[in-house]
Amino acid sequence: MEESTPVEITEVKKPFVVVLGKHEYIVENAERLLKAASLDTVGFVTLEETMTYLRANTVDGTLIGGGVDPHDRLALVKMIKEEFPAVKVIEHFGGPATIVSEVQQAFQS
Repeated sequence: MEESTPVEITEVKKPFVVVLGKHEYIVENAERLLKAASLDTVGFVTLEETMTYLRANTVDGTLIGGGVDPHDRLALVKMIKEEFPAVKVIEHFGGPATIVSEVQQAFQS
């Protein structure tokens, strides 16, 4: 009988996405959709919480909802580009129907 070579199983890492939205219910909905698509998430409704989390944790992407204050949006994008250039920035405008595809597309590029 021939000896088989063990196959190494490697776990596929799920992208981790931080969600910033204007209202708690929006953030919760976005997180629910992303988790259903096998993505790990954490969500916030303030710029300060989001920045603090990003500086303390390793993440793969940040989803910024369309209702986020434009000044907060610009500040967050600037911080990510300067401090974490490998983190994908996904700016979402519109309803929830396209959130998952927008995030998945960001990780494919």
